[in-house]
Amino acid sequence: MRLGVSDSAVEDLLQELFVLLIRKLPEFRYDQSRSFRAWLWTVFRHTVLAWNKRQPQSGPALDQLEEFSTPDSIAEATEAEYRRYLLSRIMQIMQIVQTDFPTTTWQIFRQVVIEGRPGVEVAREFGVTVNAVYLSRSRVLARLREELAGLDQ
Repeated sequence: MRLGVSDSAVEDLLQELFVLLIRKLPEFRYDQSRSFRAWLWTVFRHTVLAWNKRQPQSGPALDQLEEFSTPDSIAEATEAEYRRYLLSRIMQIMQIVQTDFPTTTWQIFRQVVIEGRPGVEVAREFGVTVNAVYLSRSRVLARLREELAGLDQ
């Protein structure tokens, strides 16, 4: 949709792409010296270009795809998309993990880790010891590490 394909056409375009991938993937041979994402982007790009040629008017998708015609642009675009995905997953996981802790523990963690406030200030504000602040931080970080393990693979 970010490439200008209308909401009503996105599902049809994706279905066409999946059919094409089902045909092409059996022939695909992975080469470690090359990028799978770049190959996938190329297949996607050609599918969108072909789709646009069959449409009555060419939308902004054609112009935007041309911006990503070089390998560096492809790598940058796929990396940016992957980072957006990771950030979205991290935010979802944080919301889930937040429910595992008392509100005060989460607020202390947020103040120290996310907002970068000194532990001494946070301890004073919440009426706890500095040690309690760092224990709260440590417990939440350990739980987040546990949930986030393997996310970047």
